[in-house]
Amino acid sequence: MKKLLRGLLWASIIIIVVEAFAQNPVDHAFLWSAADGMRDLGSLGGSSYAYAINNSGQVVGCYQFGSGAFHAFLWTASDGMLDLGTLGGGSSAASGINSRGQVVGWSVTSLGDAHAFLWTATTGMQDLGTMGGSSSDATAINDRGEITGSSAKIKDIQTVAYRRTPALAMQGLGTLGYRYSVGYAINGAGSVVGASPPGSNIALKRAFLQREGNRITDLGTLGGDTSIARGINQSEQVVGWSSLNRASPIHAFLWTRDLGMQDLGTLGGGQNSAAQAINTAGQIVGFSDMRAPTITHAVLWTGPNQIHDLGTLGGNNAIAKGINDLGQVVGWSSVP
Repeated sequence: MKKLLRGLLWASIIIIVVEAFAQNPVDHAFLWSAADGMRDLGSLGGSSYAYAINNSGQVVGCYQFGSGAFHAFLWTASDGMLDLGTLGGGSSAASGINSRGQVVGWSVTSLGDAHAFLWTATTGMQDLGTMGGSSSDATAINDRGEITGSSAKIKDIQTVAYRRTPALAMQGLGTLGYRYSVGYAINGAGSVVGASPPGSNIALKRAFLQREGNRITDLGTLGGDTSIARGINQSEQVVGWSSLNRASPIHAFLWTRDLGMQDLGTLGGGQNSAAQAINTAGQIVGFSDMRAPTITHAVLWTGPNQIHDLGTLGGNNAIAKGINDLGQVVGWSSVP
């Protein structure tokens, strides 16, 4: 069980780097806006992937070396792509940034374990440690400097989502019934969303919401047995994806306290879609396959079944991962 749970954390870390229905030989990070369309942010090596953007237009993600290793980057319009380095190991990836330019992600250490990090322009990359186990990651940071992600606990027998504040170390958020959970996003009030299995079948996860000071809450599904929450905004609107039934494709969802989980639909008759992030205005980004399941486009939702195709950088596939309050979108796309 110890090896399995540690493997699950490593799996979630790998998913942070590359997750898509399609696999492409070369992907590039992009920045999309309604005024300028999709802009190629380039790379410092091979493929590049953008995961989050703040309201100043700073973008974070990772790029791939020819050797297959990854390094975290910070991109700005003035300076382009800056390599953020590692914690002494071969790979790192940045997955969140707040309005102060504080960046979080994970990096392999000199001992070969993956650890969550916090990077700032003044201090560089700082190791955030773990909750007693060997591995951790950080997926998001809010403007108060509160961080979420997941960490292995003592002897790696449990991996749980956490909330970390500037004053307190990682505090475990619990699970929905079994010994595994992962935190994916945190809003300004410190509410965390993610996924956790309600039973011993850890492949069947449920989206959860955990408000500070409250118990972890199961958000349900769209009829299937699996759901994952990936984003939350200040109004506590939650987005992610859910299966529709036991043997079906997945659909993006929007969850609210008043209406529960709503199906956001797909693009162009596609079977699958997934929401990845939501901004203060309720704009949602993610991806949807088209009529051909091997073609995936980045999309923007303005409401259930109100879906807009953001296109690609010329290849067949693109995924939108982050959106700021100005409506700027980041992600990655295959390039010709």
